Amino acid sequence: MEKKRAKKIQFNKSMKLRAAIVFVGVILLLVLLNIRLYYLNQVKGDDYSIRVLNQQQYSSTILPFKRGDITDANGNLLATSVKVYNLILDPYIMYSDEDYLEPTVATLVQCFELDETELRTTLESRKESRYVVSIKKLSYDAIKEFLAMQDENDNIKGVWFEEEYERKYPYSTLASDVIGFVYSGNYAEWGLEGSYNDVLNGTDGRKYGYMNQDNVQESVTIAPTNGYNLVTTIDLNIQTIVEKHIADWVEQYNPLNVAVVIQNPNNGEILAMASKTNYDLNNPRDLSGYYTEEEIAAMSAEEQLTALNEIWRNFCVSDIYEPGSTAKPLTVASALEEGLVTENSTFTCDRGEKIGGWTIRCTKEHGLITLAELLMYSCNDATMAIAAREGKDIFTDYQTRFNLGLKTGIDLPGEGSGLTYSANDMDSTTLATNSFGQNFNVTMVQMTSAFSSVINGGNYYEPHLVKQITNENGNTVTSIDQTLVKKTVTEETSRFIKAALARTVIDGTGKAAAVDGYTVGGKTGTAQKSDKTEAVYILSFLGFAPVDDPQVVCYVIVDEPDVENNDSSSYASRLWSNIMTEVLPYMNILE
Repeated sequence: MEKKRAKKIQFNKSMKLRAAIVFVGVILLLVLLNIRLYYLNQVKGDDYSIRVLNQQQYSSTILPFKRGDITDANGNLLATSVKVYNLILDPYIMYSDEDYLEPTVATLVQCFELDETELRTTLESRKESRYVVSIKKLSYDAIKEFLAMQDENDNIKGVWFEEEYERKYPYSTLASDVIGFVYSGNYAEWGLEGSYNDVLNGTDGRKYGYMNQDNVQESVTIAPTNGYNLVTTIDLNIQTIVEKHIADWVEQYNPLNVAVVIQNPNNGEILAMASKTNYDLNNPRDLSGYYTEEEIAAMSAEEQLTALNEIWRNFCVSDIYEPGSTAKPLTVASALEEGLVTENSTFTCDRGEKIGGWTIRCTKEHGLITLAELLMYSCNDATMAIAAREGKDIFTDYQTRFNLGLKTGIDLPGEGSGLTYSANDMDSTTLATNSFGQNFNVTMVQMTSAFSSVINGGNYYEPHLVKQITNENGNTVTSIDQTLVKKTVTEETSRFIKAALARTVIDGTGKAAAVDGYTVGGKTGTAQKSDKTEAVYILSFLGFAPVDDPQVVCYVIVDEPDVENNDSSSYASRLWSNIMTEVLPYMNILE
């Protein structure tokens, strides 16, 4: 028993010692913790306060870049970006002091004609929010009254203006096919806006705010990099002339389409490009110009988008069609180059040939005609005879030389390549019909560029719409000079074609294209549309001026005019004359 009592006493002493050690340890830990807290509060307090303030007061604001301008060749603004302001509300700040809310609400209602009840409801429901977009895209004139009142009253709080840029097109519908438009986020797919999207865009900047080591608010600003500008080859005045006459022709003859391309044949610059279908670049999704309210309401979203894509599509670049007799100068030039005909060659037209089991007719029986008269009177019979001499290998080789069936490389999106036969796929019938522009397809820019090479001495230039890229200070970043792609014909062939086409306007099928005071040359075209059950036609005139030293090429298409004699190329020739009667004096072209 004594031994057990002794062990118990010894155990109790051991437990007391352990408890004392634990107690002392806890006391020491508490002392050390208090010392640490004192150190943090007295020595490092300011540093940690700054860190907390940094977390509370750090800010980051995007500084938007300005997308580059697009101008015509003479510096007229076709597209620009204008700074606008989004009205941003900060309800958290407004409710942070009882003196802020009332004067701020009153000033907002006064300056921006906001509904006071709706405004208060919004603020009340979002008391803790720091960012509420109230009104978007205000002009500076619309916000300057508020800014002045805010400067005068320190209790107007919790309102600021977020800057951004809005794309504007000063001429609305003018050159809409060429310029294109911008979606939200400075992204574009159509026109020059699309093809030069990355060039026009810049890089956003940013403004950072934070607390420094001395508990002072500081800011760092990284400036935005603005986009580059495009100087185009488009001449605003020529474009205006073209679109005016297209509108007149549409009103008079109600054609399915009218399209015009004007090009400098000596460097490939496009001076004007337009078609019947244009749209307001400032409101590109507006269908009201082409459909009634009832028709629009009946469309699904997908149907509306399809309709818009048709309106936005650039016919002159993207759509393909049969060129008709405007292709005959290319057939004649090919044969001259190969020595298969001479300037003195003659042909007999008896109004038709039976080829490959098909009788292919001419418009009339021309009898014995010369090579020049073939073009003057647009003889199918003689043209088929030339193609037969060439054969399918030479004929298709020259189609490729003239870049038919190939993209031209024009600096616009959505270019079509056309559709031509290979030598292996071509038979005698398609060779015959191809010779006068049937049964193969081209685009307007293909034909304009090919024709330009035939009348300029044989130089095929890449067509283009931008001639210079500049920075925001107007300094040149890139000059886009003429690009000579290939030689198509010799000077001798070019000289003959020019002379023959001049006679075409004087005494041949192109008389309606004559322009008083100027020598002009050109070729008419009448292409029957094979996809229609009734006889309907694409009418065209492809011409140049002046004859001795061509400075301008103009290509006009009138598709299915609503007239009785809808196969008469005069509807295109007369429109060509009307346009060039204004364009040639404006360009100061002298004979």
